[in-house]
Amino acid sequence: MKGNIPIPELPFAEEVWLMVAVTSVRERRTKDGKPFREINARNSTGTLPLKVWSDVLEGREELRPGLWGVTGKLESFQDRNQFVVSEYRPITIEQYREYLGCDPLLPRAFTLDIETLALPGFRDRVGPKLEKELKLGFMRIEQQQRYLEDIAAEEERVYQLGSLNATSGRVLSIAVHIGPVPGFEIEGLTSNQSEHAFGIDEDGNEQEEAQALKDFLALMSDFDPECDLLVGHNVVNFDLPFIFQRCLANNIAVKPFIDLSEFRVQGVYDTMRGWWLGGRNRVALDDIAWALGIESSKTGEVEGSKVFELYQAGKLAEIREYNLNDVRVTRKVYERMIAGFNA
Repeated sequence: MKGNIPIPELPFAEEVWLMVAVTSVRERRTKDGKPFREINARNSTGTLPLKVWSDVLEGREELRPGLWGVTGKLESFQDRNQFVVSEYRPITIEQYREYLGCDPLLPRAFTLDIETLALPGFRDRVGPKLEKELKLGFMRIEQQQRYLEDIAAEEERVYQLGSLNATSGRVLSIAVHIGPVPGFEIEGLTSNQSEHAFGIDEDGNEQEEAQALKDFLALMSDFDPECDLLVGHNVVNFDLPFIFQRCLANNIAVKPFIDLSEFRVQGVYDTMRGWWLGGRNRVALDDIAWALGIESSKTGEVEGSKVFELYQAGKLAEIREYNLNDVRVTRKVYERMIAGFNA
C-alpha cells in the first residue's frame, strides 16, 4: 500500500495512507439516521476533505482535531474530491515530523476589524440626496423633523454616516490579530501570535487606502478557508463586504477569499452570530464584552462614533490603537464563545 503521497498527487480509487492534521470535524447523519463525519484535514502538501462512515467509526476512538494517520481512497462526490477513510489512528508530533519532514500547519484564527470614514466627495452629494428623499416622500418622519429643524446639522449627520457604506465611505484602518484556533493544541508544538495594522502606521501617519488594502491582502494571501478562520464582529455583513467593495473602487483586482453567499459562511466565525447561536439579530460588541466581564475597547475619549472627530483632530495614532483594541476584545469574546458553546 502506498503512503506519504503529496495530497495533489493522490491517485483515485487506490488505497493509500496519509499523515494529516485534522482541523475540524462535523457530525452528520445519513437519511437512514446513521452517523458519519465530514472532516477538514491538511498537511504540508495541501488540504483534503475526509469522510468517515458509520461502520468505520464504530468501536473506534472519536475523531477530534489533532494529528492522525488515515488510510482510505480518494473518490469524487458531486464533482468534488474527498478522501473516504477506512481506518484511522492517532499519531505523535514525532511521527508526523519523521514522515513529512516538518511541523504540521496548524489552523489559524485571523481576527479582523476596520475603521472607516466618509469620502470627502460624498459631502457634495448629501444635500441634493436629502432634498430628493424629502420631495419623493422617502424620508422617515423622525428624519424629516430633524431636517426641517436644522438642515445643516442633518446634512452633517448623514455625511458622517456615509462611513458605513462602501459607496460613500472608505477604509481608514484595518487591524488583524493572528493566533491559534482555540481548542486545537498539539503537545510539543507552540503557535505564534501577531498583530498587524494597515492604513495608519505606528507613528500615526496615514497611508493611502489602496496601499492599506494591498498590504492587508498580502497578509491574507495564504489564508485557507478550509482550515483557517476569519473572526470578527458583524464581519459577514460589514467588514468583509466593505473591504472587497473598496478594493473594487480602487481598481484592485482580487478574488474574495470568502464566499458570503452561503448561509453558514465557511471559514468565518462572526461573534455577532455566535452570540445569537447562528441567528441574525444584532448586538454590540461592547455589550457582549460587558456581559462576559471583558474590558471594553472604548474609553471616554475614543470609540467608534468619535473616529471622524479624532481624525479631524489629527489623532490617528489613537484611532489605530482603538482599532487594535477592538480586535483584542473580539479575540477574547471569540475564545469565550468557543470554550463555552463548544464545551
